[in-house]
Amino acid sequence: MKAVELALKAARKRQSEITRFVHHCTENPEKSSETIPTYENFCFALALLRSRLAENVLEAKALLEKLLAFQVNQEFPVYLHEYPLCRYAGLKSKLAPVIFYILRDFHMVLGDKLRSQLQALQVPLETVESPKTPEDWAEFLIQAQITGQDKTPAFQFWDRSCLSFIGPQRQERGEPALTLYDLFLGEWGGQYAFRALQDHPTHLRACLIYPAEISLETLPTQTVQHKFWGTGHPTHSVVLSTQGSITEENQSVKIVLPEKETQEEMEIAFYYNLHPDTQVTINHQKATSFQLGDTVQLISKGRHIELSFALESGEGQFWGHLYRANRPGQLCCKGLEKHEAFDGVIGLRTIKRDLLSSIKVLIKDSNSS
Repeated sequence: MKAVELALKAARKRQSEITRFVHHCTENPEKSSETIPTYENFCFALALLRSRLAENVLEAKALLEKLLAFQVNQEFPVYLHEYPLCRYAGLKSKLAPVIFYILRDFHMVLGDKLRSQLQALQVPLETVESPKTPEDWAEFLIQAQITGQDKTPAFQFWDRSCLSFIGPQRQERGEPALTLYDLFLGEWGGQYAFRALQDHPTHLRACLIYPAEISLETLPTQTVQHKFWGTGHPTHSVVLSTQGSITEENQSVKIVLPEKETQEEMEIAFYYNLHPDTQVTINHQKATSFQLGDTVQLISKGRHIELSFALESGEGQFWGHLYRANRPGQLCCKGLEKHEAFDGVIGLRTIKRDLLSSIKVLIKDSNSS
């Protein structure tokens, strides 16, 4: 099974030859060699068991015995070096699905002592209320696998053509950030995005994905504010960012700007991922600035998007700019890549305007060869 293979490969890459634990630090990846996370190591144990190789099963049992030695009143530290401090009360609930699968599928090979210790850690699954992000939907799918509830609500946000969640989400360099949701739908849909197969810490949780038969016959409806396309190698996107209130109207979006004194601010910005196949022109010519009424063309492989800005109400002066910056939610603008820009911006800057002003953006979106 691909998901288990990804989980084992990621864990082996992060496994210390000395401690035999998986080393990883979510908050500070640069310190990953120094920290041993409890949750990811429980996931590693499940992945080893699911491989069903005799030597891996023995390794999993030894790993579980070492992890269980760090519990304090049935609680665990987030990282083993924090023992005996257990600062995250939600870790026990997070471990619940992992322990459930270990006991359900491998109780016969655990032995009485290990089995009873794990049984003592079992707690009811937490209900996932109103999932919105791909991370939320991944938790929903983990729960749905165990409870047997209908999984189809999660499929309405998956585009099988560009192999991506459709909606607000974080960005990792030039593509949507990989989440467990991507791995769920890649496994169940029979096709992974290219980014999903590259080594990533998210793979450590892939052991939680079990086989399922699903239907992905229809494509989700994309909004004017968030557009995704491509083949999954890569997945392109254009997203709207503004502090104003947004109303979508067929092939346009109306933005009522905030009531505040505004000067020299970029109040409306469309972020698109930089890629050699993507070109942006103004009135079909290369330029770096535009005015109201001009047409901005974004031409990418398989997509042709045109944007035109107009002042719908109020009075004011605005100036458009093309420049590079990182969209909100970009994860990689830190460390050595602190000053890197992974997005281009089609932005409208306010020079001066009435307090009550609104901008209408006409959007033409078509496939291109």
